[in-house]
Amino acid sequence: MRRIACYHCHHEFDIGAQAKTGSCPKCSKRLLLEDVVVKALEAVRKIQTCGKVIVQKKGRVIAQLVEAKGGVFVEAGGVLEANVVSGGLVKIASKAVWKGDCRAPSVAIEDGCVINGGYFEVPALPAPAALVEAKPD
Repeated sequence: MRRIACYHCHHEFDIGAQAKTGSCPKCSKRLLLEDVVVKALEAVRKIQTCGKVIVQKKGRVIAQLVEAKGGVFVEAGGVLEANVVSGGLVKIASKAVWKGDCRAPSVAIEDGCVINGGYFEVPALPAPAALVEAKPD
């Protein structure tokens, strides 16, 4: 079993480790659970998955929204033109092209990539309880 969150209503629940699709027990909407690998042009309204979105060397995504709970990876030579909401790491490799906004818990941007506009937001994480409770001597 593994724990996932619905990208429609954000309800968290457990599902089989090998499941590739499923539906949310709260909102009953269909969910894609596996990674989406883009090897060529993918022009769609949105891509949503509980896994990762991986844009490979000759891949190109043109979409209004890309939502991936597992993270987004744009490899060298890949192009992503979309507003991105990620539940994991967003990595933009050297020689990759990015156009659009990004909201993710962490972002890794390599030297040599091209970022055309866009607003990047990495929300602040709450301080660990041990640091908050620790008092200086």
